[in-house]
Amino acid sequence: MQGGFADALVAKVDRGHGPAKATALVYYAVAVAMALLHLWQAYVFALPSGQFKNLHLGLSLILTFLAAATAAGARRERLAQAFLLGLALLTLVPLGYIHLEYEALVTQRSFLPSRPDVWIAGLLLVIALYAVWRDWGASIPVIAVLSLIYAYFGYLVPGFANHGGIGWDRMVGITSIPYFRGLLGNLTGISASTIFLFMLLAGLLKATGGLDYIMRAAFGLVGGMRAGPAQAAIASSGFFGSISGSIMANVASTGAFTIPLMKRTGFAPHFAGAVEATASAGGQVTPPKLGLTAFLIVGITGIPYAEVMVATVFPALLFYAFLMWGVHLRAVRLDIDARRVKQDISDVPMMEMSLARATLLHLHLIFAVAVLVYLLVGGMPAGIAALYANFTILGLEIVKRLAVGRLRPAAFAEAALVVLHGLIAGARSGAMVAVIIAVISIMIEFVVVTGFAQKLSYAMLEISNGQLWLLLPLAALSCLAFGIGLPTSAAYILVALLGAPAMVQVGVPLLAAHLFVFYYANMSALTPPVAVGALVASNLAGASFWKTSFTALRLALPGFLLPFLFVVQPGILGIGVGLGEQLLFVALAFVALMALNSAIEGYLLAPLSRIERLLLLPAAFTLLLPGLITDLLGLALVAAVVARQVFFANRRRDLDPMAQLHGDRSE
Repeated sequence: MQGGFADALVAKVDRGHGPAKATALVYYAVAVAMALLHLWQAYVFALPSGQFKNLHLGLSLILTFLAAATAAGARRERLAQAFLLGLALLTLVPLGYIHLEYEALVTQRSFLPSRPDVWIAGLLLVIALYAVWRDWGASIPVIAVLSLIYAYFGYLVPGFANHGGIGWDRMVGITSIPYFRGLLGNLTGISASTIFLFMLLAGLLKATGGLDYIMRAAFGLVGGMRAGPAQAAIASSGFFGSISGSIMANVASTGAFTIPLMKRTGFAPHFAGAVEATASAGGQVTPPKLGLTAFLIVGITGIPYAEVMVATVFPALLFYAFLMWGVHLRAVRLDIDARRVKQDISDVPMMEMSLARATLLHLHLIFAVAVLVYLLVGGMPAGIAALYANFTILGLEIVKRLAVGRLRPAAFAEAALVVLHGLIAGARSGAMVAVIIAVISIMIEFVVVTGFAQKLSYAMLEISNGQLWLLLPLAALSCLAFGIGLPTSAAYILVALLGAPAMVQVGVPLLAAHLFVFYYANMSALTPPVAVGALVASNLAGASFWKTSFTALRLALPGFLLPFLFVVQPGILGIGVGLGEQLLFVALAFVALMALNSAIEGYLLAPLSRIERLLLLPAAFTLLLPGLITDLLGLALVAAVVARQVFFANRRRDLDPMAQLHGDRSE
C-alpha cells in the first residue's frame, strides 16, 4: 500500500505537460517546505510568535490555492487554474509585507496602523475569505462578513446587541495587523504550534500504512463477531477519527472499505452508512486528541491537557458501547451473521497477512503513538509531544525501509517518496484547518470586542430565567445550529464563546460546560439538514441521505444525552469525586444506555414485548437522573425485564423438546 502512495505521487507529477507539471511540483515543494518549517520551528523556536503565525497562515493560503490549481487540469479549467495561481502569488504580498515589517508593527505601529497596514490587512482578509469559501462553502465567510458589518454598524442595531460601533481602521486592524488578532490571533497560534503538527502526524501515519493496519487490527479483534464488518468499522473509525480530526475525512477513508462489507453482510445501505458516520463522529470525542479539539479546549479554558483527556475516557467508551450493542442487536433481530458470508477483503492487501505479522511490520507506528500518549500524559506541551512523535515515525520508517530493502538505491527512493507523501498529505490537511480556524477567529474577536458574547450569555440567562433545565436545551440548539457544516475543531471554536459562558455563570463546572458545547458542536455533523458526515456516508452506501442521517441520530444518542449528564452529574467526568464513585456513575450510565438501545431495537435477550419496551424506556431515563431513588427504580425496572425474559426463555425451552435438542446441537 505504501508503494501505491509513492506511485500515486509520481503519477501526479508526471500528469500533463508544461504548466500542469510545474504547478504540481510547486505545490509539493511548498507543502514539504511548510511541513519542515513547522517541525523546525517547534524544535528550535527561531521565529517570534507573530512572524510564525503569519508564515503559517500565508503558506496555508498559498497551499490551498496551489492544491486547487493542481486539481484543475482540464483545458476548460485552465482559466480557473491561472486565477488560482494568481491568488497564490498575490498571497505573497501580505505574507512578505508582514514578515519584513514585523518589528515595526509590534514596536512602532501596534496601536496606530499606517495606511499600507490597513490595505494589507484588507487584502489578507479578502484572500482568506475566498479560500475558505472554496474549501468549506459560503456559510463561514458569510458569518465572518456579518460580524464585520455588526462591528462597524453596531450603533444601529436595536436591543441588547447594540454597541457604539468600531472605526474602519481599527476594525480592519483587528482582523490581522497591527494588532495580531483575528486571522493572526491566539487560535491561529494554536493551529500553528499544535494542530498542524498533529495533522502531519496523521498524514505520516496514513502514508506509512497506519490506516491499513488500524483496519487489519480492527478486523482481527472484532471481525469474527456476528456483526463483524460493522464492529470493525466502529473500532477502526473510532481510532482513526481521533487522529484525523475530520469526520468527513474519516468516513471517506474507512467507509470506502467498511460500508460495502456491511452491505454484503446483509445490513441495509442506509444502516451501513449510518454506522460509519456515527463511528466517525465518535472518533472526534475519543482521547487522546478528541479530533484535535482537546488542544483547543486547553487553549481556551486553561485546563491542563491531562485533565481534559482523562475526563473524556469514560464518555467515549459509553458512546462506543452503545453503538456496538445497537449494531449487535440489529444483527440478531434481522438474523444477520457475518460468519456465514464470505467477505472479500482484497481491497486492502494487509488483510491477506496475519494480524501478528501486520503488527510486527507496523510495530514502529504503535511505538510512535505510545510515545505520543506517554508524553502527553506526562505533561509535555502537546506541540512538542507531537514533534517527537513525528520524528519517531520518520526515523523508524526510514530505518525499516532501508533494512527491508537491504540499503539498495530503490529502498532509499521508496523511503523518500513515502515520507514526502506523508508530509504533503499532512500539510494539506493542516492548511485546510488553519485557514478555517483563522477566519472563524475573526468572528470570535468581534464577538468579544463588541461585548456580544457577554450580552448573549445574559440574554440566554434571561430567557431561561437562570433555570438549568431551560438553559441547556437552548445552548444545545445553538451549538447544533452554529456547528452545521464545519469540521469539529472549527465548530467547537464557534460555540465555545456562545454557549459555555452562560452555563458557567449558573454554576456548571468549566470543563463540563465546554465538553457540553463540544459534544453538541460535533453532533451537528449528523444532524439534518446538512449532516456532512451522513452525507458522505450515504453517497458511499448508495442510500437515502435522510434515512442515513436519521438512523445515525438514533445510533448516536449518547452524543446527545451524555452532555446533559456532564452538567447534572459531573462526577461522570471525575469532577469532584474519586475514581470509585466515578466508576459507579459510569456503570449506571452504561446500564441506562444499554436499556435504551434494547428498547429502541425491541430486543434484549430475546424479542421484547411492548410492555417490556415501555418499562425499559423510563428505566433508562431514571438511571440517567441523579439520585439514589431514581437509580434504584431504574435498576429495579431493568432487573424485572431481564428476569421476565430469562423466565420465559427457560419456560419455552422446557415446553419444546425440539428447541432443547436444537439448542444442544448448536452448542
